[in-house]
Amino acid sequence: MEDPAAGYRALHAKLKKEEDFKDVSLKKVQTAIQKLRSDASLLPAIPALFSASDDGFLCEWSSHGAPLRAFQGTGGMQCVEITEDLVIAGDSSGLMRMWSRTSGEHVRDVQVAQRYVKALAISGDSVFTGDYANLVQQWNLATGQREAVFTGHKAGIVSLAVSGDYIISGGGDGAVLLFDRRTAKAINVESSEVTAEPAALLYKANGFVCSLVLTDDRLLLPDRDEHKAVSIRLFTHTGDLVPENIRDKRTYKCGMPVWQVASVGMFIYGLCRDFTVKKFAAGSRQLLLTISVKAIAKEAKNPYAMKVSPERIFVGYISSGEIGIFSTEDGRRQMEKAFVGHQGTVNSFCLV
Repeated sequence: MEDPAAGYRALHAKLKKEEDFKDVSLKKVQTAIQKLRSDASLLPAIPALFSASDDGFLCEWSSHGAPLRAFQGTGGMQCVEITEDLVIAGDSSGLMRMWSRTSGEHVRDVQVAQRYVKALAISGDSVFTGDYANLVQQWNLATGQREAVFTGHKAGIVSLAVSGDYIISGGGDGAVLLFDRRTAKAINVESSEVTAEPAALLYKANGFVCSLVLTDDRLLLPDRDEHKAVSIRLFTHTGDLVPENIRDKRTYKCGMPVWQVASVGMFIYGLCRDFTVKKFAAGSRQLLLTISVKAIAKEAKNPYAMKVSPERIFVGYISSGEIGIFSTEDGRRQMEKAFVGHQGTVNSFCLV
């Protein structure tokens, strides 16, 4: 790894050639740059951030970490997705709640299950839910009517991804299942709803599959108990499925249970139980950086939720409302006093 101090020394050498700066010490250069990096007002603005917490609230934040709006659920907020018009959340009471993104007014509730809507995914005019009734369900965004039911998991669904007609779900049973909407059949002759069973088992993890990420052609997921992130080539350049016998699989060894994964640009990120984020080169699988994301709050048990933008990593923690912000470049903590307000575990983020 490159020595961070080398950059300071190089800049200091250049400054000493300038008449106005020739007497400035290396320590002053280093201190000034670190102060600039920690000043939130000088950092580039982030996209809109939404967070869902066990305290029963969904929060929208300003680009510099001030709470803008709070949306209240009937139970602990588990997941969040945003469309151009709607703010959508799943909660622990089994409800999917929708609000107007413009006005903040409540639009509708949809009773998805008796408990825990843990995953949401948006595709076109539909929203998909994953719940603790072991079902993936498809709902019309405009009306809230159910359109399809996908069965096959033997435990609650905790992660979802959608690409065209393909739905991918990760469960508490460790199964990552693929569904094809084109194979769905009518539930009965009087209903417009359809149902489908899995088209394939894509992967069998040890433990919960807490996140699923689709890139252009690959599926990325954590295998928690195997201490690794897994990337599977799933689609061809035309959007068709890669035949099972020639799918290639990459693994990113993290050395600790992996809760969440993310893919940004040419990098893969894995959130690990030991309060670290491992940053890998996507192609070579080389470990580039281990970032400490230790919580400030003493009550935080372990990191749980993660969202990554090109510049920052957002982390939520079990048993704490803290949201930690860290640089993707060098791992430094940023905006330490920002994004404060939740009183319970932050379960999910959405960047829009």
